[in-house]
Amino acid sequence: MIFQDTIELASQEKGATDITELISTIVQESKINTGTCQLFVQNSFSSLLITDTADEETKDQTIDFLAQLAPSCDNVSNVINKSMDAIPEEMRSAITQTTISFPVKRGKPALGAWQGIYLWERTTQPKKRNLTITIIGE
Repeated sequence: MIFQDTIELASQEKGATDITELISTIVQESKINTGTCQLFVQNSFSSLLITDTADEETKDQTIDFLAQLAPSCDNVSNVINKSMDAIPEEMRSAITQTTISFPVKRGKPALGAWQGIYLWERTTQPKKRNLTITIIGE
């Protein structure tokens, strides 16, 4: 059996937003008991992460580390550098993901005890994002 839906996520502030509960609800509503769920965010300025939910500090440190690997270009104002705006975003796209997958077990995401699903909005000018959920199983 295959379940697929595309939902529109409201605009989020720059940073990580926990979408675990939303995804869990959709997985349960799909009526698929055992299988695999794939999430795909239809935008290159957002990423999906499965990361630790034990405390906010761990999540924030992960986001800070990834941001240091590819610094933000939100504040670029030099006209000569404007043509380079896309480079940091392309670097971020190369090291982060627009797609993640995880197992479904007993009609729920089979994540670790302290794992959660996050949408990482990397721009200071967030927009609504489309998220496609595909679940294959029985």
